[in-house]
Amino acid sequence: MSESKNTSYTLLRRAVDTADQDAWVELEEHYRRFIFYVLHGLNVHKDDIDDISQQVLISLTKDLPKYDREKSRFRTWLSTMIRNLAIDHFRKTKSQMRRIQGMGEAVVFENMGKESDLDAHIEKEWSVYIVEQAMERIRTLFKGQAMEVFELSMEDIPASEIAERTGLAVSSVYTLKKRVKKALYLEIQELTANLEP
Repeated sequence: MSESKNTSYTLLRRAVDTADQDAWVELEEHYRRFIFYVLHGLNVHKDDIDDISQQVLISLTKDLPKYDREKSRFRTWLSTMIRNLAIDHFRKTKSQMRRIQGMGEAVVFENMGKESDLDAHIEKEWSVYIVEQAMERIRTLFKGQAMEVFELSMEDIPASEIAERTGLAVSSVYTLKKRVKKALYLEIQELTANLEP
């Protein structure tokens, strides 16, 4: 197993010891946004996301010792916990109950309950999370026109038009785009290795 994967699993093992505050801070830092992404994907109202996120972190302190990496990936295990807490929250919240009654409780819970849909949702949210984290990192590496060129290219703007907008040669547009794309790819690989126990 690679050192980065050992590091992630080591972080989880350290976090089991609730006295290790540094491990908890690091674990929360790594996964807080992912928790938000999953809750958002489950159509949790934005006013409830903070509350449920806190419930997830509290549950994590109790349930982390039960995590078995032989049975599932950590993100799958965590996503199941998030989903279950969101459902519990929906059941307890009066405003949500009115929404459920209006839509039909069975439809809401049926849509949240399909395992294959949940797995697909988890994978999609995880990918978005990793890419956004990687983009934040490369924005600190590249300044000025490099990021501008890359972001314009992500909007499917032709290189010739980007060159016109930025005052660069078309060859420079391709070069800058390639550099940023390579850095993004490397950041995605590193984040995936570090965050996937």
